[in-house]
Amino acid sequence: MQEPAVPSLTSIDVATSSSDLAWQAAGSGAPAGTAFLVGEQTAGRGRRGSRWSSARGGMYLSMILRPQVDASTLWGLSFVAALAIREAIAERLPNQDVGLKWPNDVVVAGGKVCGLLLEARDGAVVIGTGVNIAPVPAVPGAKLPAISLQDLGDAATTPAMLAEAYATRLLAGAALWERDGFSAVRLEWLRHCAHIGARMKVTTGGAGSDVAIEGVFVDLGKDGALVLRDDTGTERRITTGDVELTGRL
Repeated sequence: MQEPAVPSLTSIDVATSSSDLAWQAAGSGAPAGTAFLVGEQTAGRGRRGSRWSSARGGMYLSMILRPQVDASTLWGLSFVAALAIREAIAERLPNQDVGLKWPNDVVVAGGKVCGLLLEARDGAVVIGTGVNIAPVPAVPGAKLPAISLQDLGDAATTPAMLAEAYATRLLAGAALWERDGFSAVRLEWLRHCAHIGARMKVTTGGAGSDVAIEGVFVDLGKDGALVLRDDTGTERRITTGDVELTGRL
């Protein structure tokens, strides 16, 4: 299916999450590009089942995509989305270095300003994106402190403005990825990576069976894996996990 050039964006004041709305629409056959912007989420969620703080004032957007690709390659959309929202945020913060932390967090001035969650089933993909526009309270146990656009001096951006800029970029980027594959996406992601050469600890596994791997981030694999060189010089390939930077970001 060819992606539409312009997204179809619906704004809702309060919902459990924008992704819940997107999945309801996807179940009814809504086309790619259908997106929902929610003013306040009562049950926002992040990666690995974590809760996403969703107080009023942030951008909480979820979009439906229906890529005609093998399901084993859908992980690439996580990087496509990260690049799209990074560019939209960087446009609002011209004097800041807006970077990416594996796999898809957006970081500025040592803090996390955005997180993404990709879910796929029944031929559809929903990409949920949360951006801190207004200041947010500290999140206990967070690997990076939360930071907002307003903390960084942007008093003008609204959720609707950012959502429109991002949604257009996301559709365009997804269409190029579907046509051309991950190679160009990988190179662009590496260009904006905030922690090449940084020392980090990656926690993999599930609750009660976590495994921590430490080393230096040396590359992004062609399959999206984080390539970490441990203290023995062995390169470890990690496809899922929580990253904690133990050096400087």
